[in-house]
Amino acid sequence: MKLSKIYSNDEKNFHNIEFNDGLNVIIAEITDKTKTEKDTHNLGKTLLISVIDFLLLKKVDNKAKFFLTKGIFEEQVFFAEIILNDGYYLLIRRSVNNPTKISFKKNKYKLNEFKTDIDWDEDHMPLDKAKELLNKFINYNVLPNWTYRNPITYFLRTQNDFLDVFKLDKFKSRDKDWKPFMFDLLGFDGAVIRKKYDLEDDKKELESKINTLRQEANINIEEKDKIEGLIEIKQDEKIKIETNINKFNFFEKDKIVNQELVDDIDNRIQILNTERYNCTLEIKKIETALSSKQNSFDLDNLKELYTDVEIYFPEVLTKDFESLIKFNKALTEERNAILDDNLNSAKDVLSNLNNDLKKYENQKEELLSYLTKRDSYEKFKEAQKQLARSEADIIRLKDKLAAIDKSYLLIRDIEKKDNLISDKIKEIKSLISEHKHSEIRKIFNTIIKEILNTNALLSLKQNKEGNVEFEANIQNPEDLTITEEDYGMTYRKLLCMAFDLSILIHYSKYSFYHFVYHDGALEALDDRKKIIFIKLIKNICRDYNLQYILTLIDSDLPKNDRNEIVPFNDSEICLRLNDRNDEGKLFKKSF
Repeated sequence: MKLSKIYSNDEKNFHNIEFNDGLNVIIAEITDKTKTEKDTHNLGKTLLISVIDFLLLKKVDNKAKFFLTKGIFEEQVFFAEIILNDGYYLLIRRSVNNPTKISFKKNKYKLNEFKTDIDWDEDHMPLDKAKELLNKFINYNVLPNWTYRNPITYFLRTQNDFLDVFKLDKFKSRDKDWKPFMFDLLGFDGAVIRKKYDLEDDKKELESKINTLRQEANINIEEKDKIEGLIEIKQDEKIKIETNINKFNFFEKDKIVNQELVDDIDNRIQILNTERYNCTLEIKKIETALSSKQNSFDLDNLKELYTDVEIYFPEVLTKDFESLIKFNKALTEERNAILDDNLNSAKDVLSNLNNDLKKYENQKEELLSYLTKRDSYEKFKEAQKQLARSEADIIRLKDKLAAIDKSYLLIRDIEKKDNLISDKIKEIKSLISEHKHSEIRKIFNTIIKEILNTNALLSLKQNKEGNVEFEANIQNPEDLTITEEDYGMTYRKLLCMAFDLSILIHYSKYSFYHFVYHDGALEALDDRKKIIFIKLIKNICRDYNLQYILTLIDSDLPKNDRNEIVPFNDSEICLRLNDRNDEGKLFKKSF
């Protein structure tokens, strides 16, 4: 399939384009380089890719509808004339106002002009049915598991699509959405990769179910035996309660209550009362110690006494007494602090003892109340409540056990998935070893060798998860090693373009795409490389009946060794854009 024409019903607001069979150049001219506020990259050479994609029935959502803003294009209808692989021409109509309704017209010959008044073969077809029909028109038979839409972005590369050879800008989701296709495109069986990803998704879903079970049922699968034991205990307890109810005999229950009352609660209360008595006594002792006054010593009175009896009181003795007084005071303060701490601790203990005594007294009161009930019906109701609680406990434990058993089943399913994933990893490894991409790899290397005079390699490998990684590398010309060194955006773009051309050449004898659109193909290339590249493109188009569309700004035109511009033939230039005014833009307006 090639492009013949792209046009609109409104020539006043769109530059209609007619393409050549071989090389097609879209050139944007810079008329005033001093006006830096003008951006020649926005003249429409990139936007044309979106128009072509729209006419090849890309699904238009809010994110993709940036160039179809209501009020600017709402009356615009676009047309594409494409050359089918059987030599016929197909006209496609799609409007902005109603982008889900598509019209087709198949002709034996190319239209002489940009005709819009057409007697359509299929008119206003729903989008999905239109895609199916276009797939049949193209006779897309290279990859039977995919439609014509899957590879289209590789042959409509914008600047954002030159960042990676294989993973294009639109593939921002999981690898699952593009790697199986790429594996198929290179000659392998992409279904194997798809199956591996599906198995991994299934495994994650099973793991999620196990986590949900553990959270909802509050289980630990290692405690299965413990839960089974608890169920047995509860079932025995239930049987005893049922037996007593059936016999209407509460002797065993009364005996147990009496035993608890006499042997347990009374003993506990007695012990607690003893502890409370001791604690209360201790508190009184501490309070008495704190309230007692300490002996005080008055040094002045002592001196006065010595004077009265006319005995000399040495100064040294005065200092000793003062030191003794200070020591006694410090000792008293420290003692009182310790007594305060002990008092607080004792009061806390007493408070806890009182709470415990209150709790056991209440329990004693309840049990005594039960024992003093003479109405058998009340005892019967109490036993029924116990039976209900026992049955509820059994149900709850059985639910836990069922959740654990289900978890074990899920774990076994996960193990099966792991085994199947392991098989797929081995199968992928075996497939890679078959080198079915060998011819594409040779073509790829030939193209890079012609341009850069060094080798390049397309290769596949498996990462630690066993998934396929696609690589495109350039040989280091100094040590002749294939390296993953980043050669910069220019070389990366060359690798992308060489890959697209390799695919087109490899499938050139099949009913496949026979055109490619590379936006800014010559940008930042050395002039010598530009000349080599253009010559190579012309030869490829001629030898393999391909159509190549490139865009560039006039400052990227190649120059020879005399610094003279090497122009393209007028027949090769399908569209000229410029920054003089809106007329020079693709849509003849600014937006």
